[in-house]
Amino acid sequence: MSIKVKIGNIASISSGVYFKDIPDGDVNYLQVRDFNEDKEAVYSTVELNIKTRKHLLSEGDLLFAAKGMYNFCTIFRESIGLSIASSSFLVLKVKDKRMVNPEYLCWFLNRSDVISTLKSSAVGSSIPSIGKSVIEECQVDIPTIAIQQKIIEIAKLQQKEQLLYKKISNRRDILLQKQIIEMIQNK
Repeated sequence: MSIKVKIGNIASISSGVYFKDIPDGDVNYLQVRDFNEDKEAVYSTVELNIKTRKHLLSEGDLLFAAKGMYNFCTIFRESIGLSIASSSFLVLKVKDKRMVNPEYLCWFLNRSDVISTLKSSAVGSSIPSIGKSVIEECQVDIPTIAIQQKIIEIAKLQQKEQLLYKKISNRRDILLQKQIIEMIQNK
């Protein structure tokens, strides 16, 4: 059994901030362009000071890429170090983690049907932007924590499977190219 709630009722949502990145800063400055298709980041940096300190992310914060054509959600992990989200992100902080696992909410926000619905409400023609209010009003089914955990585990296995398929495909391409080169060189 699950309950349907608006995301704004289970998470606080704020915008990331704009700072000018610098080469050797103290804090990771997470920007959409820094993430690859597997949502792993290569970070820009900013200086840690009074202005940046109040925007530091916490373990389990969700980063939703709200600006541009590539929308996705990822979970911030403190293991990457002190970090701030750029203004391209909306930062979601789950209010009660005993009710909603942040990984479950991240999974929900990455579902293709949810992304399509959110994109249909985006504003702007050259750089579409999904507004904070659109996310706040989005309704999500919240099952028990036990079911949320099972969904998270299944989603992680699906990601591993997709990575394996990608590796297999790359290896097949390499093998085929090698065979073609050998055919050319043997003639």
